[in-house]
Amino acid sequence: MPDLKAIQESSLIRIVDDDTDLSAALKFFIELEGWRTEVYNDARTFLASDRPSVPGCLVLDVRMPGLSGLECQRILAEHQIDLPIIFITGHGDIDMAVQAVLAGAIDFLQKPVDEARLLKDIEKGASMSYEKLRGTISEQQAAARVSDLTEREAEIARLVSQGLSSRAISERLGIALKTVEVHRSSGLKKLGTRDPQQLRQIFNQAKSSS
Repeated sequence: MPDLKAIQESSLIRIVDDDTDLSAALKFFIELEGWRTEVYNDARTFLASDRPSVPGCLVLDVRMPGLSGLECQRILAEHQIDLPIIFITGHGDIDMAVQAVLAGAIDFLQKPVDEARLLKDIEKGASMSYEKLRGTISEQQAAARVSDLTEREAEIARLVSQGLSSRAISERLGIALKTVEVHRSSGLKKLGTRDPQQLRQIFNQAKSSS
């Protein structure tokens, strides 16, 4: 299992926020903790300039001129760029938070940002990204992730690993589509991937370690 230093040396923390003062403050704090950062003042510049092959995570403002943070998240998903996202906002509401988390975000933080919580989220997101791109997840890590699932999350995640859609899972289990989506989102976030093949690998590794 790679240590934190190895993850930090290989990762890049992207900060996308039109508030230049906040971006500068976040950059200073995050780099002080040993991470490399890159700052973008709008989402379009980030999308045009970023290298998805570099592991790390994205600290993304929700409300920005032009392309919003939620729209940026949607575009990343459409291009199958699975970069962990931490949303920050000064104008957040529960609907936006739910929408962001259901779409796979790690967390949704209100400004002023809780630095300790942000740092924990960054470590989690960068570790997930590193493991996915480098293929470094161990049997022990897989077992720990699977054990963190609720019974329903595990049931749905296993069906996702078989390639079933949310609607197909809803029909098979006889539960509401919205219920499937909520448990699917929370379960796959805990497992660190939405890719069916990688989900199968995690479940197999977890079984092997038991």
